[in-house]
Amino acid sequence: MRVELMQNLLGDNDTVAAENHQLFNANRVLALDFMGSPGSGKTSILERVVRALNDLRIQVIEGDVATANDARRIEEAGAEAFQINTGGACHLNAMMIRQAISQLDLTATDVLLIENVGNLVCPAAFHLGVHHRLIVSSVPEGDDKPEKYPVAFRGCQGVILNKTDLLDNVDFDTERFWSLCRQLQPEAVQFETSCPSGVGIARLCEWLRKQLSAPTTS
Repeated sequence: MRVELMQNLLGDNDTVAAENHQLFNANRVLALDFMGSPGSGKTSILERVVRALNDLRIQVIEGDVATANDARRIEEAGAEAFQINTGGACHLNAMMIRQAISQLDLTATDVLLIENVGNLVCPAAFHLGVHHRLIVSSVPEGDDKPEKYPVAFRGCQGVILNKTDLLDNVDFDTERFWSLCRQLQPEAVQFETSCPSGVGIARLCEWLRKQLSAPTTS
């Protein structure tokens, strides 16, 4: 019964995710889902991106168990933010995104950035209907992160290794990390960033701009 219930739940979610995807395409909105562990630096990266791409119409959906702290940071960076508090759920799902975008003006949006709840397990199973899913992993978390969470890394289109400014202070094998990533998803684009200095943000933003004119993906 539990297996059947989970299959039904995921099936219903995938149906809504497909509808979300169609809505994004119809309104020419590029949608991205940022996943990562708590403290990996997802919000800091989004702050940097919002400031760097201030010529684009960007909206951000912030997912968290509680508080609107991250949404406030995004709004201070210059983008409109919509907060989703899950009240205990460890992930966002497609219906939550559907409800959120029903309150957003997609016709006045170029890019929708979604910050998922800090977790690399549950969010991997629930597609939201976005064009690209990016994983944010940070140096202090260790170079074996892909090995520990293969489902998440296998299902992403991009990986951001954040907090590279700490490489001299942490036992982290960058070559091993990227090798593990390539084994799981060889086509995923790779970024290395440091939010305090801004290193790598320009390349991430350049890639994002290119996706605006690229053919949409499922």
